[in-house]
Amino acid sequence: MTRARTGAAVIALGALTGLLAGCGGSTEPPAAQGSSTGAPSSGSATAASSPAPAAGRTLQVTITGRKVTPAPSQVDIKPGETLTLVVTSDHDDEVHAHGFEVEKELKAGVPTTLVLRTDLPGLYEVETHHPPLRLLSVAVQ
Repeated sequence: MTRARTGAAVIALGALTGLLAGCGGSTEPPAAQGSSTGAPSSGSATAASSPAPAAGRTLQVTITGRKVTPAPSQVDIKPGETLTLVVTSDHDDEVHAHGFEVEKELKAGVPTTLVLRTDLPGLYEVETHHPPLRLLSVAVQ
């Protein structure tokens, strides 16, 4: 297979995997899995828990019971762009950013910051676990 075809196949597989991934386990390609140390590396997803927003876009999300504000939608970012999510919930929970492999505890009333960045195109879900709620989709394109 030529290098161009191989690259296109990897991108297509990454996008499809991001759509099909569930919380039960990671099915993202190994290159899409983030570093738990927050140390960026070329072509990988990274996350940090710093309360200071990183350069890029910031989005605040509030969870009240089973209601997500703003309503779940798709957020488009470019490869390498940073998306900082500040999530505040009225109950203890967990938030998971698929494709970025970021999972954090949410404490009731306490804003939790997730810094998401990847160079891999795809569509990735951000959701809570208890109850299962979709907060948003991140389209890296």
